[in-house]
Amino acid sequence: MKTLLLSLMLGAALVPAAAQETVSHGRFKEVRLYRPKGEVKTVALLFSGANGWGAGGPGAAAQVLLDTGAVVAAIDTPSLLANFNQDGGTCVVPEGDVENLSRFLQGYARLPAYYPPLAVGVGSGGALAYAMAAQAPEGTFSGAVSIGFCPSLPLTKPLCKGEGSVFRANKEKSALTLLSDTAMRTPWLALQGAQDRSCPAAATQAFVAKVPSSHWVSVAGVGEDLLGTAAGLSAYEVSYRRMATEVSTSRLSAEAGVEVGDLPLVEVPSSVASDTLAVLVSGDGGWAGLDKRVAAVMAAKGVPVVGWDSLRYFWSARTPQGFADDLSRTIRAYTRQWKRSRVVLIGYSQGADVLPFAVNRLPAATRAMVSQTVLLGPGERASFEFKLTNWVSRDAKGAPVAPELAGFTAASATCIYGTDDRDTICPKLPPEQMTTVPLKGDHHFGGNYDGLAEQILLRSR
Repeated sequence: MKTLLLSLMLGAALVPAAAQETVSHGRFKEVRLYRPKGEVKTVALLFSGANGWGAGGPGAAAQVLLDTGAVVAAIDTPSLLANFNQDGGTCVVPEGDVENLSRFLQGYARLPAYYPPLAVGVGSGGALAYAMAAQAPEGTFSGAVSIGFCPSLPLTKPLCKGEGSVFRANKEKSALTLLSDTAMRTPWLALQGAQDRSCPAAATQAFVAKVPSSHWVSVAGVGEDLLGTAAGLSAYEVSYRRMATEVSTSRLSAEAGVEVGDLPLVEVPSSVASDTLAVLVSGDGGWAGLDKRVAAVMAAKGVPVVGWDSLRYFWSARTPQGFADDLSRTIRAYTRQWKRSRVVLIGYSQGADVLPFAVNRLPAATRAMVSQTVLLGPGERASFEFKLTNWVSRDAKGAPVAPELAGFTAASATCIYGTDDRDTICPKLPPEQMTTVPLKGDHHFGGNYDGLAEQILLRSR
């Protein structure tokens, strides 16, 4: 945790930005969307304080982000929290709803790539930003910024179990008291006015100090209205720009990154000796729960995994040959990097739809390293570009998958599917072409990802 005490002279405030569009999606009503004048470099989800944004909008809070190339979505925190509090469930998952919103907005805005969003919030919105970053799987958010941070979130519903245990309900059950996440790796910037009486600075600083990925900024001479002063605004801008330059978006090792640094890959290494690695191509939701758990189980058993984020990769239109070329260089890079000679190719959902096209177009030398191809819940058609409608139903106009499977053999190809999945092609395939493995559950295998991983491992030996 880095501490920075800023004492800045007053200057002119930034000019508020004008909303360009208003979008509604699910729980989120009338989200104000702002686009930067130049190149898009990131996406920021900006949550208001307890009083909402008001008629003037987010103003300077958004302008700082716009000036650094962010597409900004301004969200009314009181309305969102009220929606959560009225939810019929026993707990809420704000990080899941917000990630879904991010995907929708970026698809709506037709951005050139998918950007893991930055969660930025003022007051209670800042508490929400921290809680979501702590609860979500690493990589869901590129970072979090809490302006005027106080570790209390006005939610009457508890948060569903996530990656961190970051709250306890207060006695009145009118709010959640947030706890320091001592394992959080998502970069987090917390700012507070040194004269803020709503939350004692010493206690807040101690809270932030326990979070290993945090930066703490105290602004001298400023109270609760941090963004209402030039000193507070300057502290926010300087600190945010500093954090933005320090955040690395690459998860790849230096050696592999030279060859495949342009691809949305996630490394899940293994310290257990074996001759095999796996490449797991995710579904169109991106590198998510099923992919992460399957990869973790396989790595623990000696099969390291290169995760392939389909949401980000197919955000722009791809071709079967282009996908094959990218897959080939990934295989070459990691067999050399991890010193493995055999490769298992795995695809889930959209990843399973497109994988046969790539396998058939691999160079002979690369394909010779592939010992097994495992398709998890493939459909009948493949889409090589992300479409919002694919989250509702599979692409009926995509390229047919069956012809690509004609040359496969059951000895080296497996199709695993949920018995309740009505859209999968697996049961329709001839036995000489593919070993089919039915498992209980639907397209998500009833959440039994450990059992799914064991089935893959069984066919990887």
